[in-house]
Amino acid sequence: MSIFVLLLGAPGVAASSGVSVEPEALAHYSYCVNEAKDRSFVFVLSRQILYRCHGDVAVSYFNYLGHHRVPDRRVEDETGVYLFRTISGVGRCWNKILDEAHLPVSAFGCEIFVDI
Repeated sequence: MSIFVLLLGAPGVAASSGVSVEPEALAHYSYCVNEAKDRSFVFVLSRQILYRCHGDVAVSYFNYLGHHRVPDRRVEDETGVYLFRTISGVGRCWNKILDEAHLPVSAFGCEIFVDI
């Protein structure tokens, strides 16, 4: 599976149940969506809008998920090795830990899917 598919998301990634409404969770969600809008990382898909954030906002969201014991899912493909953490009901964050040559890297991102 290519990282393109992983990053754009397979059908059904955003479930309608299980969305956290805790203030801290909503703050991370909001920061990610706003950063995606500010940097033009908003993509209209066939049935969803994808908001993708990177950098400090994504690091913070990824770490927040870890503090809430969201398990890592390790995925390896031709572009490298990633750790994914699910944002319950709306998306996921990742940390790219190895590049395509299996050299250590650290790049973060999050994706939020909103049904349209």
